[in-house]
Amino acid sequence: MSRRSGKRRRSGEDEFRSLDLLLDTICNMFGMFIFIGMVVALLASARSQQLITPGTPALVIDALAADREVVQRLRERVQQAEAKAIPDAVVDQARGQLASLQVSTEEVERRTKAMQRLFKEGSERIEVIALELPRLRAEVKRMQTEIDAQAKVAGAQLRAPRRRAVEGLMPVQVVLWHDRIYWINPWIDRLDEPCRAWSEWNSEAVDLAANPICEIRECFRGGGQWLIRSVPLRADGGIAAPEGDTAWKSVLLKLLSHLRADRHVISLKVAPDSHAAFSRVRDAIAETGMAYDVSPIRLDDGVYRDEIRDGVATAQ
Repeated sequence: MSRRSGKRRRSGEDEFRSLDLLLDTICNMFGMFIFIGMVVALLASARSQQLITPGTPALVIDALAADREVVQRLRERVQQAEAKAIPDAVVDQARGQLASLQVSTEEVERRTKAMQRLFKEGSERIEVIALELPRLRAEVKRMQTEIDAQAKVAGAQLRAPRRRAVEGLMPVQVVLWHDRIYWINPWIDRLDEPCRAWSEWNSEAVDLAANPICEIRECFRGGGQWLIRSVPLRADGGIAAPEGDTAWKSVLLKLLSHLRADRHVISLKVAPDSHAAFSRVRDAIAETGMAYDVSPIRLDDGVYRDEIRDGVATAQ
């Protein structure tokens, strides 16, 4: 921008210099004619006695009149040239407008480039959204199904007790994996022997051939348990809890009947693929009045791992 304005400034100055040269030329000519006229007048006055005769005054007057006419024409031309010259204020105003126009042009170019960049980014985002849209729609549909199922549970009191409310209660671990309920310990006639209850396996849920492990490091009936467990689950085991089928509910209620609400808390361990089954199992547990807590887990290899300290299980 500065180079352009500099070029234009130089072009404007060249135009004014050309006008100055014209004025100088005209003024020099005008001065030359005046000088010639003065010389002619001096010569005429010096030689008046020899050159002037009674019959020549008209000729001298005519020569001077012709010179004055030439001088007058030169003056008129100079005045016309001065009238046609562009005032400095007009030139400065035009330069200011040109600079403002250049700034506006640069701003328009900048905004155009920004809009092109936004359009490009927008098209890329639209492509990403188009790829993600089917998955998002499926997720919304699944959530809507869960909401509708939850709305059908009339009068159910869902209980997610605070930590203080379950302190001193014995956790019963129930694993949800592939929308199946894995009741890993039988909990039959073992209410007063927690370490033994945690180390006995339900063959319908646990793969006994894969050698489940329960390492008991400390076990006192009055408290102070420390157990480390590694429990392989049966891919075809557990209790299937499909949507629209309530046969599993009676089996779960039978297992819950072996527990006491004042001594046990259901500790639900939910894998990422069992969110749909979780809502149904949670509702069934809540209907019995049993307290429960929920923990997310990962079962990439189908083995449930936890560590029980003082009766509280921490899933790995």
